[in-house]
Amino acid sequence: MTPVGRVRAGVALLALLIATSTVAYVVLEGVSPFDAFYMVMITISTVGFREVVPLSPAGRMVTVGIMVLGVGLAFYTAGAGIEYLLEAGTQRWRRRVLRQIASLSDHVILCGYGRVGRGTFELLRRRGVDVVVVEVDPDGAARAQEDGALVVVGDATHDQALLDAGIERAATVIACVTSDSDNLVIVLSAKALRPDIRVISRASELEWEAKLRRAGADQVVAPPVVGSERLAALASRPSLTGIVDVSLAQGTVEFFIQEVRVAGASPVAGKTVRESGIREQTGASILAMEAPGGMDLEPPTPDSVLVPDRMVVLGGTRSQVDAACDLIGG
Repeated sequence: MTPVGRVRAGVALLALLIATSTVAYVVLEGVSPFDAFYMVMITISTVGFREVVPLSPAGRMVTVGIMVLGVGLAFYTAGAGIEYLLEAGTQRWRRRVLRQIASLSDHVILCGYGRVGRGTFELLRRRGVDVVVVEVDPDGAARAQEDGALVVVGDATHDQALLDAGIERAATVIACVTSDSDNLVIVLSAKALRPDIRVISRASELEWEAKLRRAGADQVVAPPVVGSERLAALASRPSLTGIVDVSLAQGTVEFFIQEVRVAGASPVAGKTVRESGIREQTGASILAMEAPGGMDLEPPTPDSVLVPDRMVVLGGTRSQVDAACDLIGG
């Protein structure tokens, strides 16, 4: 029975008890209907006022029955009422969240809000990316809500949760729940609902990487190797972003690849690669340049010209690439 059904049943039974007990007092004790009703109410409410008239043994048995049944029904009805109010509040909150999600487009759906999911959310938020979190665990959902995320409380392996998160308008789905098998189901579900959507998946164990790719994941990330930074970068820079993991003695370094269009107002527009000094100023390297006609990319030479409105592919650390993008993009 639903909470509202329990409230209705409790109120109906309580009303029946009050009516029958009032009649019993009138018949057994000969009091007025109002005095009988008053006796019933002070008994149910456990106020403890004295009896209106001295009660006969039969009247006292009625009082005992009211104490047992009335107090129990009162607590039952009150509990059902509180549950109904809580559920109604949850439903209002859910409708409000769904309205906010309905206004989003090209957002990221983040499935799972554990350690990796939380770190990914923070990085995406810093980059101004709209994120909807799907989390089945109430505690995890509460943490996401406290962090300012739009949260769909549900199982991301179910289609409805992804639909509630706005998968029809989303740009990317990130599957980073703890279980690799659940991530596999999320990938399959997302691709079934939107074959064209970009799906990035976490793999807790490296042996799952091939399985997730076969399931349709566009990128698979093993957090023990590269962590949540890579998930956020792949989701927030979909045009040409790639990350090459370079293992050095001190650990893993992420090498970013990003494209940028040469702005006419850029100080390097019309200059050769050698003359631009991009490498010297930013530390980033020009890996490729858009060929005439815009159909292909070609490797640059020192004498290649940075033609306005042509695409340039840069490589380096994130800070180096960002600085070069600012320089070339004007």
